[in-house]
Amino acid sequence: MSRPIPACWATCPVHTRAHGYIALIAQRKFKEALALVRRDNPLPGISGRVCHHPCEEACDRRRVDEPLSIAYLKRFIADYELKTNPKMPSHVERTREEQVAVVGSGPAGLAAAYHLITKGYGVTIFEALTVLGGMLITGIPSNRLPRNVIEYEVDRIKALGVKMRTNVTVGRDISFNDLFKEGYGAIFLAVGAYDSRKLGIPGEDEFEGFLDCLTFLQRVNLGNMSKPGEKVCIIGGGNAAIDSARTALRLGCETVTIVYRRSRREMPANPSEIEEAEAEGVKIHYLASPLRILGRNGHVVGMECIRNMLGEPDASGRRRPVPVEGTEFTVDADAIIPAISQRPDLSFLPEDHGFTITRWNTFDVDPQTLQTNKKGVFAGGDAVTGPATVIEAVAAGKKAAEMIDRYLRGLELTAGEEESRPLVKLTDEEIQAIEKKPRQRMPKLPLEKRVGNFNEVELGFSEEAAVAEAERCLRCWTLTRP
Repeated sequence: MSRPIPACWATCPVHTRAHGYIALIAQRKFKEALALVRRDNPLPGISGRVCHHPCEEACDRRRVDEPLSIAYLKRFIADYELKTNPKMPSHVERTREEQVAVVGSGPAGLAAAYHLITKGYGVTIFEALTVLGGMLITGIPSNRLPRNVIEYEVDRIKALGVKMRTNVTVGRDISFNDLFKEGYGAIFLAVGAYDSRKLGIPGEDEFEGFLDCLTFLQRVNLGNMSKPGEKVCIIGGGNAAIDSARTALRLGCETVTIVYRRSRREMPANPSEIEEAEAEGVKIHYLASPLRILGRNGHVVGMECIRNMLGEPDASGRRRPVPVEGTEFTVDADAIIPAISQRPDLSFLPEDHGFTITRWNTFDVDPQTLQTNKKGVFAGGDAVTGPATVIEAVAAGKKAAEMIDRYLRGLELTAGEEESRPLVKLTDEEIQAIEKKPRQRMPKLPLEKRVGNFNEVELGFSEEAAVAEAERCLRCWTLTRP
């Protein structure tokens, strides 16, 4: 039987060795800790800020008091390097003749390029936009993810030897066949999910002042700081909805309201982001759904909503919102921003593309290999799963690199899968014997200093706080079991 492994390692989508880098942080070996993270994840500064950290949900320390701040510790070592020794890595020696084309420079594309270049392949990223980073830079505001962090981690990947071509749309400016003719042995499609879903309610397409969240966030993140309106209403409960709300506040909008159809408990956004949004002044109508958009003289003036109660679970596992008759109410708004979900925008594909596309407008791939129905063409991230998390996209990029490597070497793609290993779990007696120690709190920018700017809100751990937090680790992987 395989030896049990720590839950933090097993539950990380990228399988980052959290137990290892935390132990190194406790010993103040910050450089070594960061090197260990980068064996699996080339975006530690990014993921340390925006990861939904399932590793913390699984941490056995929560049975004692609170789980370790695993994501913040990863951010700390990335920030420590950026502040003390931001040195670019050396160019990786090319050991393979084959080249790989990566379409899209978001987290999945960057991760795939990183792992492929370190395996010795020639790699080129093709990005349709004029900037690199994909949804990291167009969809996440800088108060949550500073631009210099994205630029630094992208530059590190570029320094390894990855070529990056912006303002090039594969499928339009250059065909898939042309890529193969130019010598690319495989293609990885990491095009994200940039097509916002419609609400499907009356008035949606009738009035000025209606703006989807991706267009709004991209506009602001690329420098357009104009207000969408004075009274802004956002529909949805994910991170995009929270980001849109906090962005609208920073632009100086008078009131910002979120309408979400389920309760706070079911809200998919990161809980800490919801808390910060409410603290900053965002009003949230829970258990409410939009019925119709209201307008006057061609412009939005509000939205009629209805209260919900929660019924039986739906396909997502969350309880289904059921409208309560007679509970209609109106939200005043001169700008409405739906943030209810996205799907990939596949309009770049030619009419005769030949790919198998699912009913969700995603690429249909073999889940074990990420290969599409076209030989040598792989896909991953939001282009396959629909809108998911940054760390899941990084994991898809890592897996794609492994499979493309096997494909180009002529090996069986399904081979080499990680075995399922049991998790370390402390006994109740061991848990009861552990001394309680408070979790280190993340220092934050005061509320009054967040007005009118996009300065980062979470300020980062000090060296002393990081070491103290790392020392809370139970080191469960050192335990032996009969």
